[in-house]
Amino acid sequence: MPFAFVLLACGLLARNPSAVGADKLLKNPEPARGIIRVTRHPVMWAFILWSLAHLLARGEHMASVFFGGFLALAALGALVMDERKACTLGEDWQRFAAVTSYFPFLAILQGRNTFKAAEINWRNPAIGLALYALFFWFHPVLFGIRAYGA
Repeated sequence: MPFAFVLLACGLLARNPSAVGADKLLKNPEPARGIIRVTRHPVMWAFILWSLAHLLARGEHMASVFFGGFLALAALGALVMDERKACTLGEDWQRFAAVTSYFPFLAILQGRNTFKAAEINWRNPAIGLALYALFFWFHPVLFGIRAYGA
């Protein structure tokens, strides 16, 4: 869960060319910066990790339907966004997609991009970890169950 919250905070606070209305960022000479070098869908991956963690923690049928629905929506939604952007944005999107990846760290491992921690800075991951700590602490109050079991 800490990784999910870090991805969420970094993704929400980053300038992401794949976000709604941010298409003009694709014109930059280097459109993939910060957390976008890791994955072009950090917020969707936050939801994927969140739903996977909860699917593993909760075994009952209703929880599987609920968290499985979020997992499918996040995973498939990001793929649909990629396809739509590829059709509507053409060459700018192709250039961006060539240096980024759907899966975290894949473009970096394949040598299509490099990890630059200085671009991510410390503020956004710190915000993510602080949010994680708050949700962990207040989980019983908010959701009626302690995080991480008994």
